[in-house]
Amino acid sequence: MSKIGELKYGVNAIRALIKATGRTPDQFIGENFSALDMELGTTIIWAGMLWQNKSLTVDEVGDLLDAESGLYAEAFGEAAKKLIEAFNRLLVVEAKKEEKVKN
Repeated sequence: MSKIGELKYGVNAIRALIKATGRTPDQFIGENFSALDMELGTTIIWAGMLWQNKSLTVDEVGDLLDAESGLYAEAFGEAAKKLIEAFNRLLVVEAKKEEKVKN
C-alpha cells in the first residue's frame, strides 16, 4: 500500500468517518461493505489516512487512488478489514465493561 501509506483507524479516524457519513458504529459493524459504493469506500479509505495528514480531503484521496490501476480495490479491501478490526478493538471492550457493570 505504498502509494497511499498505512491505514490506521483510531478514535479520531472513526469520529471523522461517523461525521462524514452520518452512520453510527452499529450501522458500520452490521454492514456488508461493497467496493461498488465508491463514495463510502473512498471515505473509509480517507478516514484511515487522516493520521498522516489531518487536512486531507476525500477528493485528494480519490486523486491518489486514480494513480494506479486496481489501487482503489486493494485499498478498499484493506480499509474495510482494518475498520472492522478497529471497531471490535475499541467498542467490543466497552460492551464487555457495560455487561460487567450490569451484573
